[in-house]
Amino acid sequence: MADASVRYFDSTMSGAPSLSGTAGALISVLDACLTNGFGTVTLDSLVVASNVATGTVSAGHGFTMIGSTVGSVITIAGATPAGLNGTWRIASVADSTHFTFVTSGISDQTATGTITAVRTPLGFSKVYSGTNKAAYRADDVASSRLYLRVADDGTGAATYARIRGYESMSDVDTGAGPFPTDAQQSGGLYWGKSSAASSTARAWRLFGDSQGFYLFVNQDGAGAWIGAAWIDIPSEKAGDAYRTLIIGGINATIVNMGTLPVIGAQSGHYFARTYAQTGTAIPAIKLSHHVAASGLGVGGLSYPAPMGNQFYCAPVDAWEGVGYTTVTALRGPMPGLYAPLHPSAQLTDGSYQTDVIGLDGRTLFVQTIKYISSNYAAAIDLTGPWR
Repeated sequence: MADASVRYFDSTMSGAPSLSGTAGALISVLDACLTNGFGTVTLDSLVVASNVATGTVSAGHGFTMIGSTVGSVITIAGATPAGLNGTWRIASVADSTHFTFVTSGISDQTATGTITAVRTPLGFSKVYSGTNKAAYRADDVASSRLYLRVADDGTGAATYARIRGYESMSDVDTGAGPFPTDAQQSGGLYWGKSSAASSTARAWRLFGDSQGFYLFVNQDGAGAWIGAAWIDIPSEKAGDAYRTLIIGGINATIVNMGTLPVIGAQSGHYFARTYAQTGTAIPAIKLSHHVAASGLGVGGLSYPAPMGNQFYCAPVDAWEGVGYTTVTALRGPMPGLYAPLHPSAQLTDGSYQTDVIGLDGRTLFVQTIKYISSNYAAAIDLTGPWR
């Protein structure tokens, strides 16, 4: 059966919350994608035949295939036999009322019960909350289980939220082991929502698994996507309990918040502690194999590559340090994130790449990104697993 650990959500999906320059809008998006799921439907029938389950929703299921190759991940509940209840990746969408997923070991039959399907969240708990504030923590016991605090209460401006990680927390406003510290970034980092403090909806995308995610927002409504992250790195250090990397903006200017594609510079990147598990928050940078540029999707081969019309990309690694000449330790690879070896201007935002050199069987999503006045692009694995 297809891996279901990697999940993709965006603002065009049925039941998706709206993101705007209003207080609490980002909390709604994170609640839906991390904790609750969204787009619940009640099935008219669920029929298993030859290890393929076909769901029918006469009112319309709202589920989609992503690039015609990767299905949404859903959770089925309320079905008998109980083996149908759980998380599945959709295998096909025949039309607006029918979808399928592949089962194993369930005999041919028509399921009974009040059966529902919902887009499956990443698997985080909203541990603490306040008015337009929240602290999230991954449920996965294999993760670092550090705390992500989001203050989306309009303090400063409703166009962004303030973001910070903590090693422990006792309520939504109180925590120990902050990253970044106030000395490093007073008040924490910035995740942008909109260039306007209004209810005008902005497109968003979120890619993740049970140990973290990448968030992208079309902040101006005109294609200026900004990128941020909260992600556990598969660490080179055994037993690394502080491997969570937080990425965000360093000031309240929204075009400065899309620091995710930056290569070789520290701006807005922090680990909770060093690889040695000592001290406090430490700056981090990203480096990429074969990328000798300032960011992902900057320069490189023309696209498609002249050698054989291919798409090329390279893994991205997270290091401790503030620049090329100051790196002190390789922390590990960025899960699911790749650097296109082509200029972003030649790539199409929201397009899909299959049969990628060195990534057989994977489908990559091309995400363009804007940081200050420069254009970048990332490629994100939709197929999984990332780890």
